[in-house]
Amino acid sequence: MKSTSFGTLFVRVFMFILGLIVALPALNTLSKYSNYRFLGSMTYGVIDHPSSGRDFGGRPLIQYVDMAGSTHEFKSRAKAHIFQTPKKGEKIKIFIHKSDPQKAIVDNLFYYVVLPLIFLAVGCYCCLSALFGRKGRSHEEKVVSFRSI
Repeated sequence: MKSTSFGTLFVRVFMFILGLIVALPALNTLSKYSNYRFLGSMTYGVIDHPSSGRDFGGRPLIQYVDMAGSTHEFKSRAKAHIFQTPKKGEKIKIFIHKSDPQKAIVDNLFYYVVLPLIFLAVGCYCCLSALFGRKGRSHEEKVVSFRSI
């Protein structure tokens, strides 16, 4: 009987930790995007060097001019396009951090909102099922009910 309860406890702790591992980075990404979008400033950057990868929609090197007129560049963490490779000289919408104009992100709703929301939902499901999961009957109760049939 103790091994069954220990096993159940182990699985619940594992599910809770797994849920945190999935949910916390998603929350961080959503927070980062909302800070750049709502507290930063929007501008357009120019793709200086398209991605060197063979996959579609690579992560390009982008140059932009901040509000003070200084030129900066950054390597995008999010793909600029999903199904096509970006072209050199193409303008792309970016958000610049207000306090540090050297920090910028590409406006990519799929990478910064949709994917994190999916991972957040999975992480919350794991955490909540670990905390409030249904209580199953013990092995002994199942055996007794089976013998009474």
